[in-house]
Amino acid sequence: MKSLAVAFLIGPVYALLAFGGFLFSPAFHGGIFMNGFLPLITVFLSFILGKKIKLWSLVGVTIILFGSIIILFEAQGFHENNIWFGDMLFFFAAISLSFFMILVKKWDLQYSQILYSICIVNAVLYLPVWFFFLPSGVESISVFLNDHIIIMNVLFQGFVPNLVGLFLTAYSAKMIGASKASAVLAGVPTTGALLGYLLLSEVPTFLGWLSLLLVSIGILMVVVKGHDS
Repeated sequence: MKSLAVAFLIGPVYALLAFGGFLFSPAFHGGIFMNGFLPLITVFLSFILGKKIKLWSLVGVTIILFGSIIILFEAQGFHENNIWFGDMLFFFAAISLSFFMILVKKWDLQYSQILYSICIVNAVLYLPVWFFFLPSGVESISVFLNDHIIIMNVLFQGFVPNLVGLFLTAYSAKMIGASKASAVLAGVPTTGALLGYLLLSEVPTFLGWLSLLLVSIGILMVVVKGHDS
């Protein structure tokens, strides 16, 4: 049952919610509503499940949330039709990921169990559905194998985030706790902005720098001062 629960939370359901959000919302909204909201969701769910939350953690996740949200104010088209729907999909994806990290920590799952749930259980449950009932594109496999762009996307949009990334997320949740792991993940949007500045010469706006500062402070408060058992 534990393997089925983990497979359900972090399998195709999570992927459909996350990638479905990108159909309706700008890409940076994914970073805000999945990563930015993740620490608050994790702390709230942990509290519901009976865990005592320290004041430092509450203050830290609040700062992270505020630092993530302010980026919205510099974006255009936030009120366009259907964007809210994409944001809700991102939000539910964050809830799914949060439950995944909490259960990995609470049940003290072994790494072999985590990989088994992510890879084997999901493959057994969903591969037949994909192959027999969905447009799998198997007949075009020879074309795909000769297209380096598709191969690169399989590696960096499929294998790396969905196997390596989720395994490392579970590893972090086991080692430092779900709340701290989710706080570190909240740094993804602002870290992306910083890397864009360093590598691509994309200069962040004032709100971008302010977001980077606030999220960094919030992460430090949760990781250094917060207690996660």
